[in-house]
Amino acid sequence: MFMKDFTRFAEDIAAVPPLESLTSAAVLTGLVAGTRVETDCGWRDVTALSRGDRVQTLDGGLARILGLDRREAEIETLLLPGGYMDACSDLCLLPRQPILVSTLDDPEIGAAPFVLIPAEALGSLPFLSRVKQKAEVITPLFADEEVVFANSGVLLRCPGVIEGAGPMSMDSFFPTLDLEEARAFLSRREARLWA
Repeated sequence: MFMKDFTRFAEDIAAVPPLESLTSAAVLTGLVAGTRVETDCGWRDVTALSRGDRVQTLDGGLARILGLDRREAEIETLLLPGGYMDACSDLCLLPRQPILVSTLDDPEIGAAPFVLIPAEALGSLPFLSRVKQKAEVITPLFADEEVVFANSGVLLRCPGVIEGAGPMSMDSFFPTLDLEEARAFLSRREARLWA
């Protein structure tokens, strides 16, 4: 993130070994098939991504995908309806997928303009529903953590290759809230939005 991606100027990324799916591990983070991300070729479904593709990131640059962790799993997702949190269409989120959310100058957060929250914190909001499904989950891996645009405006954190796919790392550029903190933050945020 923020121009740490040494692959942006690389001619060939073939030296990065392909990643293999870890089908035995619980699938808690990643992008569910059907999620659309902004690439240098326009908006594409995550299932169409390949190593070497470049994805638009929050810092305004294109970051090259160094690896893709792909898993088929029976999962419970949270269905975020289009129109909420800047999603142009319905978006399925895994419970622990980190979402970057504007703090709206929340006095309890401090000076940070954004915070990372687990998607399951949204479960307390009335417009969210839970959906059990069998789906492919794709985790794009970058040189360092990146925040990508999904379904036009939802900001989703993707890990770096060293961190790998799996539970959210607490070591992030952005402040990270645990589930309880995130729920309290969202309650304050909703109250401020509707005040």
